[in-house]
Amino acid sequence: MKRVLKVFAIAVAAIAVVLYLPWVVLLPSHDRDWRADHSRLPLVSAGEEAAVIRNIRNWDYAPDGSVAREAWINATLVPEELEQAYFVVEPFTGSEAIAHTMLSFRFRDGKTYVASVEARREEGESYNAPMAAVLPVFEYFFVWTTERDMFGNSEFWAGDQLYLYPLSIPIEQQRAVLEAMLRESEELVTEPRWYNTLFSNCTNVVARAVNRTKRGSVPFDKSWVLTGYADDFLYEQGMLADMGGFEATQERAFISPLVRELYGIKDPAEFSVALRERMRDGI
Repeated sequence: MKRVLKVFAIAVAAIAVVLYLPWVVLLPSHDRDWRADHSRLPLVSAGEEAAVIRNIRNWDYAPDGSVAREAWINATLVPEELEQAYFVVEPFTGSEAIAHTMLSFRFRDGKTYVASVEARREEGESYNAPMAAVLPVFEYFFVWTTERDMFGNSEFWAGDQLYLYPLSIPIEQQRAVLEAMLRESEELVTEPRWYNTLFSNCTNVVARAVNRTKRGSVPFDKSWVLTGYADDFLYEQGMLADMGGFEATQERAFISPLVRELYGIKDPAEFSVALRERMRDGI
């Protein structure tokens, strides 16, 4: 029996080494044949009072999911002018445990931008979550977009539902979250990193970045991996605005019908303002 256990332990160790080696031998890179929507790396120059972001995606999507217009813009973000930050959840069809999560930031002038950690894909490459859990097949990067771009992408291109939750943490902490996203985006320009479904995904990359601003801000939870439970977890932690229990909060956060209804508003800031005016309680 001891011999069998020893052989088993050696086999497990050998498999672990085989799976681990590619992560340290292969180097992540920004220099690949990226697909069009991932082709531009956001370039962030952060100062003491403001940050300039170049290559913010601001595309238009047709109702059939095709891209109607490709456009990229620049913006200057001033954390002191942030009015409200939001947690965005985009569930994937087929499992309540899996979703894409993002952050959205609304400023005094009505302009609102989304920061999304994504597996950066090359031309013709499809996302493969199981493979990305064991092999370094994707780099990750922060995608910065207008809300109109990201929400249109989810609604028309991906065909997914969207939930927009206002954060209830103090505005100073919300601004610290924004600064953390800007700092991480800036670092990635010179430090490409591998995406991993389990350890470096859309949710836990953001959680760790926030925890670097204040230790323990986002406690470890199963939702760091099972990302579809992230909104429920943050609600339990008191980080999302409470609108009468989680189910009622989730119902009020559902914006997919409004995205489709208001998408004819071409100006991104006007779109974001109109979206909040139509949401119950104006969140």
